[in-house]
Amino acid sequence: MSDRQAIATEQAPTPTGPFSQAVRAGGFVFTSGQAGRNRETGQLGDARDQMKWALRNIATILEAAGSSLDRVVKVTLYLKDGVDPAAVNEEYRAHFGEPLPARASVFVSRLKSPEMLVEIEAVATCG
Repeated sequence: MSDRQAIATEQAPTPTGPFSQAVRAGGFVFTSGQAGRNRETGQLGDARDQMKWALRNIATILEAAGSSLDRVVKVTLYLKDGVDPAAVNEEYRAHFGEPLPARASVFVSRLKSPEMLVEIEAVATCG
């Protein structure tokens, strides 16, 4: 018997590859990387818009798993080279309260598509 459970919600983008939106295991939820795509229009905006939409997607997935942004303990940001970190940090602070989650920021030359500027994954407690 596995203690891993795949999490899926129609309220967040459907995975485009062989992975789950998230997996709940051992009292934690591990989300897959989420792009900052507007769910209603499919559009990608600037870095701030993408950050906002990626965090909304993360929040929706966490809620489906019985968790929330308030329970996030670790975030990994993948940022395209040249993205303004100040805009990203401002949007980040608007979504997370104290204590802020632990965080790693990785700057990359390219994400899944040339228009993507931000991808986010998170680990949260649940249960």
